[in-house]
Amino acid sequence: MLEHCARTAALLTLPQSNYLHRESQDFDEQSQFLQGWHQDYSQLSAGHFNGFLTHVHLPEVSLFLEFTNQQLHQQGYLDEEKVSIGVPMNSIQKGMFCGSLCEQQAVHIFSGRNGFEFVSPANLTIGLIVISRKFLMQYLSDDDQERLDQQCKSAKILYLSQTKYQNLVRFVRSVFTTLKALPGFIQYPTLVQETQMMALQMVADTLLCDDSAPRTVYYQHQSWQVVTKTRKIVRERQDDPITVVELCESLAMSHRTLQYHFQRTLEKSPIVYLRTERLNGVRQMLRHANSVTEAATSWGFWHFGHFSQEYKKMFGEAPSTTFKRFHE
Repeated sequence: MLEHCARTAALLTLPQSNYLHRESQDFDEQSQFLQGWHQDYSQLSAGHFNGFLTHVHLPEVSLFLEFTNQQLHQQGYLDEEKVSIGVPMNSIQKGMFCGSLCEQQAVHIFSGRNGFEFVSPANLTIGLIVISRKFLMQYLSDDDQERLDQQCKSAKILYLSQTKYQNLVRFVRSVFTTLKALPGFIQYPTLVQETQMMALQMVADTLLCDDSAPRTVYYQHQSWQVVTKTRKIVRERQDDPITVVELCESLAMSHRTLQYHFQRTLEKSPIVYLRTERLNGVRQMLRHANSVTEAATSWGFWHFGHFSQEYKKMFGEAPSTTFKRFHE
């Protein structure tokens, strides 16, 4: 698949700062850890957030290992000159990526101008291989370059054979095991070069599956479309919270059908989801609001005692605590 050639990339000795491990108690902060990504997180499950991100940046390849303990709604996009493969490292629970169900032996392709949406399950550990599109293309034949362009037009789920999937998992684990044992390995150009070429091979093998490999499954579930439309309506009616009855009328469906779509996609009722989205809206607004009261009332919360209890149950801390942390 990769053209046989003797050329090698010119590699520089890298500073130690290119290897970082960060832990977070705040999902907004966690979303900013991924350098080169443009994304935001909303929390969908109740409880205090904790997570970590370990990453290493090489000249043409970056590798990330991320853990998040809560169910999240992630959306954003990756810089167009890059391609990324997301590899769930543990047994993935129910989740959805760009409208497709996340199942065993599935990897996430982050690419394309339209960005991505990911409802990630709780307690997810995921490895990410990010590679320069230009670096990848120079090692491919003309035919494979065309195939890769087609494969990377949009974000999607790609189902792999067990062998291909396990090879990806082992590669990601081996890189971070080496980093833990020898964090200074990025100071050695030979090891950096080997790691980059292995990443190149892994990404090419994944994206350019032959005809015998499982086909790509990329389709929009009707249930996912219902959730997406609901989220848009909630954000547009920030100061006028929509009820479930009004939502059913807006979407032209019965309460039973609406309930089915939310249970199928998020395992939550519509009323719980509406409240969750509004609480996330308050939390995001607390970053710039003049007071907790201003943020709460802007999202239609007028019973402050009840609001404070709901907020603490959702995020594991009082809204005043969040406000103080944002305004320190």
